[in-house]
Amino acid sequence: MAENHYAQDITSENLRLFLEFWPKFSAEADEAHQMFIEVKDKLLNDDTEPFSWCYLYELPFRQHMIHAISAIVQGYNGLISVELVSDWYKQVANTPGQIGALPGVHSQIGQHFDNTELSDEHSENLLPNIAGIYGLGLSMHYSLSCVLYHGCFLNELIERIRDGDDKALFDAVRIDPTIIGCISVSFRISKAALLQDNSFFAKLKAAISGKMAKREQANFQKMRLVFEVLHEAGATRLNDFQLQQLFVQELGLYASNAKGGGNTKALRKFADTYMKKSSTT
Repeated sequence: MAENHYAQDITSENLRLFLEFWPKFSAEADEAHQMFIEVKDKLLNDDTEPFSWCYLYELPFRQHMIHAISAIVQGYNGLISVELVSDWYKQVANTPGQIGALPGVHSQIGQHFDNTELSDEHSENLLPNIAGIYGLGLSMHYSLSCVLYHGCFLNELIERIRDGDDKALFDAVRIDPTIIGCISVSFRISKAALLQDNSFFAKLKAAISGKMAKREQANFQKMRLVFEVLHEAGATRLNDFQLQQLFVQELGLYASNAKGGGNTKALRKFADTYMKKSSTT
């Protein structure tokens, strides 16, 4: 039986593999973050090289990913060959939707480091850069996490901030407070300071100190990820039949027991909210 394609070479099986990968990737990122905090005194000291990653949020996610991986490779000087990194790049570039390549590439990177033994010299050379290296990886995790909550990467929230959208600014800050280092955000904060906009600063403070609230159920978060993968692969809009086929029948992310067309209408509304569209059904 032929597989159904929902964008250029994207099938439900491709999407299913990515959805299975995401919880594992997210859990590993959270665990690594906690481990970093626990040993912070060893990793953050006078020898630590200055680091930041907010500038990456000004780039489309594909470029963000490529720049971050390039910088990580430089930080791991001598531990990763140029040929190996080139192969990872090609896998990402040649995969429709780009982020659909992450499960395979992530696995290959993990296997590479599992099979790599650090010499004392390498460990000593790596230590001043490890915080910056980890921050670059964290930036990709944050941008992907943004898709779960807002149906877009962080760079898309930055674009809205440039257009004067304060809600996008507060949403972005809740994902990653370092976003305030972005030029667009810094400009908006400077404007608020100039105008003594206390209301803006109160909301900014709340966003920085606040926690991300749980948003609906896990299935809806997975659906946002699917829409973003399809969008990155060139899809503009799925018709009602395709929506039912993909989310109800093939991925099982949406219930099919609604009566009177409610199921179809609600799914259509969700899709139109979180998938960029330019065509009609």
